[in-house]
Amino acid sequence: MNFSGEQTIDLSGLRDVHDVIQPSFFPPAVGWWILLIGIIGIILIGWGWYRLYYMSSKKYAQRVLRGIFRKRLPTTALGVELGKLLKRVALIRFPREDVAKLSGEAWADFLCRTGGRVITPEQAKFIAESAYMPAQKTVAINEKKLYTAVHQWINNVFKKVKNGN
Repeated sequence: MNFSGEQTIDLSGLRDVHDVIQPSFFPPAVGWWILLIGIIGIILIGWGWYRLYYMSSKKYAQRVLRGIFRKRLPTTALGVELGKLLKRVALIRFPREDVAKLSGEAWADFLCRTGGRVITPEQAKFIAESAYMPAQKTVAINEKKLYTAVHQWINNVFKKVKNGN
C-alpha cells in the first residue's frame, strides 16, 4: 500500500494480449464427413446402375435395333443393318470360331435354330441374303413382325447364355 491508501498491483509478469485464432476449415466436423461419404456412395450406386442398365450388351443391342427401325430404311438396307447387328450379338454370345465363318444359308440356319426359334426361315433368309441383293430391290416382308422376331431373338440369346443353356 502506498501512502494515499491505494493498493498497487505488480503487472510486470503479464504478457501482451494475443488475437483470437480463427478456427480452420479442415478437418471438417463429423457431419461433413458423413455427408461426403453419402454423396460418394450415391454417385457410385448411380454409376453402377448406369453401367448395368444402359451399358449392358443386351440393352445396347436393343437400342441399336430400335434405331435401325426408326431410320425407315429401304428393305434391303434394313436387312443389311439387321444382319450386322445380329452378327455382333452372336459374336458376343456364342463361340467366335462357330459364328464368324457363317454366311448365306448357314447364317440363316443359325439364326433359325438359336434364340428360341423366334426368327422364321423366311426372315432369316432375308437377313442373310440382303447384303447380296441390289439396293433397289424391294422385298415384301412385314417389318413389324421382323422387329418383334429380332427383338425376341436378342432377348432369348442373352437369357440362354446367361443361364448356362
